[in-house]
Amino acid sequence: MSLAALGALCVLQHIPMVDALVYRAEGAAVANGTDLYGFTVTQWRLPATYPPFAAILFVPTTWLPLGGLKIAFAAGNAALLALLVHLSCRFARLPATPALVLAATAAGLWLEPVFQTLLFGQINLALTCLVLWDLTRTDDAIGKGFALGVAAGVKLTPAIFIVYLLLTGRVRAGLTALASLTGTALLGALVLPHASVDFWTRRLFETGRVGKAWIVDNQSLQGMLARVLHTPEPGPVWLAAAAGVAVAGLWAARRARSWRAASRGACWPPPRRGC
Repeated sequence: MSLAALGALCVLQHIPMVDALVYRAEGAAVANGTDLYGFTVTQWRLPATYPPFAAILFVPTTWLPLGGLKIAFAAGNAALLALLVHLSCRFARLPATPALVLAATAAGLWLEPVFQTLLFGQINLALTCLVLWDLTRTDDAIGKGFALGVAAGVKLTPAIFIVYLLLTGRVRAGLTALASLTGTALLGALVLPHASVDFWTRRLFETGRVGKAWIVDNQSLQGMLARVLHTPEPGPVWLAAAAGVAVAGLWAARRARSWRAASRGACWPPPRRGC
């Protein structure tokens, strides 16, 4: 009922799913051999912003008619939200009963981050599931870090978790993730050499391609500071805040990792003498 209500709202409001249209255009650029970063689509003139590897993965979006693509994105994101709830329950050591997963998914569809992901037709839930699934695997799991590297190869943001793995002592997983990320870049360079040079030397640094910082949809630190300071470019203030949050978060993660390692080596309840 929740998904049906959301679908009805999308139909009645003629939701364009603009990000899905950009992904489709990226896939078409790869399939047709045209300039990946030279086009804009929709009335908002949106350009491609992801690495060439992501554009390669978007080629199948060109195989569906537009209506079918929107349905696939809506249903797929709803299913991914259910998977995310299941992974979160496993991470928190809660019983992932079907009733709990379905109830949380039905309610979660209307939370702002999920709602926006559905309305824009984005891939955030897919990347989140890749990252969470990989990070919640045991440290001795074969290939731990590979899925994280793939997620970072699609959208660079998850690469912060590679640093997290290395700082918390999971060097093998961190190096696996780094190798996986490098592999996605090499694959992109092999298939799309010109676009790869263009992205990694130029487009990567054109932060304005992903949208203006000050719009209310931008919930990042940069967006918040731009609105608070009434400036389109927070500049050094944003850099200092972002660096501070990153350092504090990674430091807390390392401390938590050390504390858990110490607690596993302790006896509980402690005996009267010794351990």
